[in-house]
This record gives sequence, structure tokens and C-alpha cells, in this order.
Amino acid sequence: MKIDVILLPKETAALDLSDSVCIVLDIFRATTTIVTALANGCKAITPALSIEDAQKLASQIGAVLFAGERQSIKIEGYEFGNSPFEFCKEKVTGRNIVMTTTNGTIAIKAAEKAYRTFIGSFVNAKAVCRQAKQHGKDLVIVCAGTDGLFSLEDTLCAGLLVQLLKAECEVTLSDSALAALLLYAQAKDTLVETAVQSRNGKRLYDLRRMDDVEYCLSADLFTIVPQYIAGKIVLENK
Repeated sequence: MKIDVILLPKETAALDLSDSVCIVLDIFRATTTIVTALANGCKAITPALSIEDAQKLASQIGAVLFAGERQSIKIEGYEFGNSPFEFCKEKVTGRNIVMTTTNGTIAIKAAEKAYRTFIGSFVNAKAVCRQAKQHGKDLVIVCAGTDGLFSLEDTLCAGLLVQLLKAECEVTLSDSALAALLLYAQAKDTLVETAVQSRNGKRLYDLRRMDDVEYCLSADLFTIVPQYIAGKIVLENK
């Protein structure tokens, strides 16, 4: 298996992903929140690139809840922002959600032409690796980045996924995959202290959301694997 790590969604434009499995990462906080919401019984999440796009999609779907943020602040009038703690069972069970975020939903849409597109995070790291390798395809890990720039926390999670896969099967790593692996190996014992220094980490710290930071860096809280298919994120059929 070849493993590549794409550090920004725009880099997918030059790739043919049709025969590759993609894992999309936006650790602070979209993909962590998506995993959490589906684990808590959400029926489906439809990613949207903009607020206008979210409205159009909602009109097609029917009864939905809106989730989204801009620069980590909940969009006015939306039921949810982007904190995983907002998406409790009482609020999301059986519901359809339309979500638009600063970075994460852009990354998910960028990977939509892959053979399979899975939603990954620290909180489902082992499960998403297990599911991805079962397809016998090369793997592309897509980091959402932050405002179009490199994201430390996404790359740290990519490094964890590379480590897990490398321990279980024969892999060939791109330079960026190797770099992510080395970065994670260096930081894994001080993960929170390291990741909170990132731009998103500092922003969440300033917003007094260290609970989100710590949660988003917690490994293997769930065994579910969300899949982006036909415009919606649902649980992967095993």
C-alpha cells in the first residue's frame, strides 16, 4: 500500500483519486465533530461549502438542523457550531444535519472523487485505518489545513494513522507521509501541549475551549467510520 499525505485540500486538484481511498482530517474540529455526531445517532451530515450552499441543500433535503462556524465562531441562527460537545444524543439522534465550516467541509468536498472517502480523526483512528486498508487500494490522507495554510494538528493525526498502518501492513510512504510520521513520533508524548500551539489550537485556547482541544486529541473513543458518499456523510457499511 502506498500512503500519501496531502497537506492542503487544493493539492487534490492535481491528483486522480478514483482508485485511491481517502481519509479526510480536520481535527480542530470538523471531522472530530462529525464522528461524534454520527456516534450519537445522527442520521446523516451533508457538507456545504458556503452558507448559501447550505440553504440550497437544506431545501432539497427537508427537515434539517444547521451546523457551522467561521473562524471557530458559530454561525448566527444555526443550531450548532463546531464543538463536538454540542452534538449530544438528545439533539442529533435520527436527525439530518447540514454543515459548513471554514476548513473541514472544503476538504471533504475535495476528496469526493476518491474510490472511497472516509472521515478520520484521533477519536476513531484505529477504526478508520482498519476500514481503509480493507479495500486494498493506495491511501491518500487529506489534511484540511487552516485558512489555506499548513495545519499542525491535522498533520499530527496523519502521522498517527501512518504509524498504525505501518505497524499492520507493508507500506510505501511519500515524503509528506514520512514527515507526518516523524512529526507525530516526536510529539506523541506531549500531544496537547504541542497541538495547542497551532493557530487553531491558540484560537480555541483564547475562546476558553481547552475541553475541545483535549477531546479532539483523544485517541480511539469510537469504533465507527463515517463515509462520504453521494453527497452525504453516513456510517460506513461493513
